[in-house]
Amino acid sequence: MTELARGKIVDGAPALPEAELRTRLAALPGWSLAADGKSIRREWRFKSFKAAAQLANLAAWQAEAANHHPDIAFGWGFAGVTFSTHSAGGVTMNDLVMAARLDAVAD
Repeated sequence: MTELARGKIVDGAPALPEAELRTRLAALPGWSLAADGKSIRREWRFKSFKAAAQLANLAAWQAEAANHHPDIAFGWGFAGVTFSTHSAGGVTMNDLVMAARLDAVAD
């Protein structure tokens, strides 16, 4: 598990400035910044519906434990997770921590 994945989720985290966000996002391969700069997303490909559902469930369980919830989409052969902190109006350290935590169990 990376240092980022061990980070704490904190209430009231501010949105990161774009330059800092892009620098930090480089440490999360596979994650990309939305065109509007307000969310990060990663997609996984699988050979079955079951595997996609398992990833979606992992994301959901982690989110519930941290009380920081992403948008999750999945279907046969794919799963996608999008993190954004709506109350901050963009991507916070909380979103990056959650992405790193998901990577730690998904890859």
